Amino acid sequence: MDNKSYTEISVDDYEKTISKIDSMTTEEELIDSHKRMIGKTCKCDYYEIEDCGVEFIKKFLDRDWGRSIVYHYSQGAERFIQSKYLSDYFKSSIKELLSSEYIDDDVLNILNSDKLINDMSAEEISKIYSLIRNYYKKSEQKTANVARSIMSFLYKLNGKGVISFIKNNVNNLDIARHILQTSGLSDRASFYSGRGVNYGDLNEEHLTAIFVKLLKLDQSYAIELAKMVEQMETVGATEFINSFMDFAAVGFKTSHLINEYSNISLDELYDQARDTVAFASLFSTMYREIDIDYQIRVSEEIKQSFISRITPILMTKNQELANDYNQYYNNYGNPNTKRR
Repeated sequence: MDNKSYTEISVDDYEKTISKIDSMTTEEELIDSHKRMIGKTCKCDYYEIEDCGVEFIKKFLDRDWGRSIVYHYSQGAERFIQSKYLSDYFKSSIKELLSSEYIDDDVLNILNSDKLINDMSAEEISKIYSLIRNYYKKSEQKTANVARSIMSFLYKLNGKGVISFIKNNVNNLDIARHILQTSGLSDRASFYSGRGVNYGDLNEEHLTAIFVKLLKLDQSYAIELAKMVEQMETVGATEFINSFMDFAAVGFKTSHLINEYSNISLDELYDQARDTVAFASLFSTMYREIDIDYQIRVSEEIKQSFISRITPILMTKNQELANDYNQYYNNYGNPNTKRR
């Protein structure tokens, strides 16, 4: 990976390679494609890419970000994410970024070892990332992009040390935003303001994707999410996102959570955009109130489908945990039983 040719490739060749990422279903295809991109430059009237190999990794890691549907990496792509090849790529990138005069011996020894980033301890990852963040504060935007790419990579790993690092070093609200943005949702509740329960905005597949990401971080987080969803009268995207962010703010727990009922949000909107969304939301809400029985019925259908999806997932992770949640659901969540 160190032998860079710095030759230029055409925009068509670059874009064809990037567009085929979704159809690369094996680890070997992704590795070969990345090797062909390393050190290549690409220029057009609108952008210039200094190293297409770097851009290839960024585009690959961002495949699940900012989509309106849940994106699923292929099995080969998942293996590529966990591979020694991609781990070595990031270790090499970090050494190149920090340079010999800035990196300390302790971190250099970690990066020079044969250990995969996925197998590193939380302390080792924290030492590496602290150097990157400190260097980032003194440098240009390019370093910020490197830091974001590394975080995007870490979020997708499953090692105990990586998960411990994220739980103890990343703000819960940042974790929540990342989970929403990589689960087919916007992290802005105002984006869906006034639209009510809508399968296209939020459905059981979105909820399951969020559940699986929380389950990887902490089993209790996932269980608490399921309880939060069950407690919501309606599961429109606006009230769910507001509730989810509040849920994250109190440590991914429902015990201190105040249920969110409003389907109107003007957060992060200003001036004319704020007025437009406010008017549209109020109009939509007036209509929704007429059809509230439908909203509740569809919400129950989404919740039931969500429960049916997560139950087998829970059982493969922890049978006792699955039994505890099923008991909770039968006592409090089942619409045929009395709610608390």
